[in-house]
Formats: sequence, C-alpha cells, structure tokens
Amino acid sequence: MKEVVKKSHPIIEKKIEDSLNLSIREGGAASVSTGLGLSYFAPFALFMNATSSQIGILHAIVNLLPSILQMKSATLIGKFSRKKLVMFSVLMKILLWIPIILTGVLFYLGIPYAVWIFIILAALFYSSTAIGYPAWFSWMGSLVSEKDRGKYFSRRNRIIGLCSIITMILGAIILDVVKSVGMHHGNIIGFTLIGFGFLFSTSAIAKIISFNLLSKHYEPRLKIKKKDYFSFKQFLSRCRSTPFGRFVLFRGFLSFAVGIASPFWAVYMLRNLGFSYVWYMVISVSGVFFQLMFLPLIGKFSDRFGNVRLMKICSWLLFTIPFLWLASALMPSVLGVKIYLLLVPSIIAGFAWAGYNLAVNNYVYDAVKSPKVSFGVSYMNLFVGVGIFLGASIGSLLA
Repeated sequence: MKEVVKKSHPIIEKKIEDSLNLSIREGGAASVSTGLGLSYFAPFALFMNATSSQIGILHAIVNLLPSILQMKSATLIGKFSRKKLVMFSVLMKILLWIPIILTGVLFYLGIPYAVWIFIILAALFYSSTAIGYPAWFSWMGSLVSEKDRGKYFSRRNRIIGLCSIITMILGAIILDVVKSVGMHHGNIIGFTLIGFGFLFSTSAIAKIISFNLLSKHYEPRLKIKKKDYFSFKQFLSRCRSTPFGRFVLFRGFLSFAVGIASPFWAVYMLRNLGFSYVWYMVISVSGVFFQLMFLPLIGKFSDRFGNVRLMKICSWLLFTIPFLWLASALMPSVLGVKIYLLLVPSIIAGFAWAGYNLAVNNYVYDAVKSPKVSFGVSYMNLFVGVGIFLGASIGSLLA
C-alpha cells in the first residue's frame, strides 16, 4: 500500500484536521454506545440466569471469533476503501441490536436457550467490529502524524473515557430504578427487561450518530501493492526473530493470563457479593476514571521516553491486579469491600491499563511500516483473541 495523496497540501491538511476533530466527537458517540451496550452484556446474560461457565464461554467466543475474522478483513482493504469497511461494520452493529433486544423477550416468555441465542448474537456483534477495526487502525495511522500520536490519542481517550463513565453509571442507575419499581409492582423481571431494552435502544441511537460522523471523515487514498502483503504463515516463521513478532507473542501470553479471571469480575460482584447495578458499575468505571486522570502524564511519558519502557512498567503492574482483588476477601464488612475495590485495585489498574493500551497502539504504528499495518494488527489481534479464548475457557472450567 502506498499513500497517493500528499499530506503537505493545504487542502489536505485542512481535511485531516477536520477529520481528527470529528474523530474525537465520533469516539464520544461510540463510547456512549459502548457504555450503554457492550458494558452491559455480562449483566444482561446474568439477568437471563447465565451460569458462571456461560459467562466464561461468552467472553471466550467474543474474543476468538473476531480475531480470526480480522485476518480476512485486513485483506479487504485491497478491494474496498477503509472508510467503507468501517462504516459497514458500524451498520452491522446497529442492525444487530434488534435481535439482541428480542432475546430478552424470549427469556421473559420462557423460551429455552435464550442465553445461548444471546451468546451467538454477541459473537456476531463483536465480529462486526473485526471487519472494520484493521481498516480503522490503518485509517487513523494515515491521519495522525507520528510526533503527535501520544498527545492526540491520550486526548481522544480521555474524552471517550469520560463519556463512558457518565453513560455506564447512568445506565446502572436506570437499571436499579426500574428494578425497584418492578419490586413494587411484583414484576422485577419484566421491568428490568424494559430497563435493558432502553439501554440497548439508546446504544443503537448513539451508534447511528457515530455512523453519521464517520461518513464525514476524510480518507487518504491508498494504492495496494502485492509486496505489501505478508501471510500469517510468513509472520509465524519470523515472529520469534523480529521485535514486532516477539511483541505479538508477549501480547498473546498476557491476554491468556488476563482472560482466566477477567470474565468473572461481574459474576463476583453481582452474584457472589450481591452488589446493586450501581455499585457494580461504579467500581467498574472507577478504573476508567483513574485512566483518565493518568492519561495526560502517560501521554507525555510515551512521547519522551518511548512506548517500550512504558509498556514494561505497566505490564509489571498488571501482574499485581488479581492479587489486589483477592485481598478484598480480607475486608471486615461489605462497605469495606466496596470502598477497597473502588480505590486500591482501581488506581493500580487505571494507571497500568491506560499506559499499556496507549503504548501498545503507538508501538504498532512505530514497529510496522504504514503499508503493512493492517496485516500486523490483524495477526496481533489473532494472538490476543486466542490467548483470551484459552484463558477464559480455563476460567470456565474452574468456575
């Protein structure tokens, strides 16, 4: 792939600047959709009486299937524009909200296997993201200059994170309110289902806004060359001898470790500890809140000292998070558990994940030449997806 349009042209520079500003707004709309949608997939499954194993299977499938599809979607950039691929994936997610909402109705009517139907639809939902993500990643790489990546993405991530925090907490408040109304009327399941339906419908509307903003983005044209393509087999043969290959192996093993426990935080809080939706979501978003606090500092650190050093520091911190969660069992009261989870693991996780995610994305742009970035991302995400799948599968067996 070779970029045809020169960025130095004044008209192109203006289009790029406008697109980067639009991307921040689009990211805000997309985060609202995620905050009211994807963030409540696990609670929705638990609402439909999903077992701990089913939660683990849900987490495993929604990570494995999209990572496999991304290998194919990366090659589509040679046949379709990146903008069209991204918009198609967003449109698929908008349409999938209809059957996802209807699975709650099936559960209310007592139709068997409603949870499994939801798991299949959730896998399709995540798979639609896989179609567009390599194209979006390559597209953003063409728009954001190398010297501004740390600053721009930290700013974009702060706004996205703030929107996520607000919408996730609002969603939890709505669910708790409708649940209490349902208790008053003797129909908790029916009213809670209405609450989930409202959240998911609003998520779909936010995704429509995101779709509209994406349609206004400028896309630099690309010329595809055969020499820019490298197969997964070629990547495997060289992965241990190249810095990027070793980086991908590292990401895969770390994802495997994270995947063993991460699907079950929701089960632990909602089912084992009996937290309300509000407390569950407040603790969940506290990590995002601390990410926002640390992002300005982390962005400057990344630009000054490099992504590898940042990644090393944050990876060691990620190792401590499960032990910090385990220590919550030592708290003398339920309130003590809530306050502890709200602060201690969340602060460490907020810093670690903010730095890790920023370093990972920026490192890919630095390590892979622009023409090949979509293939590198798709192969990397395959390792990540397989790692999470294997980890979550082991977690399901243990559960």
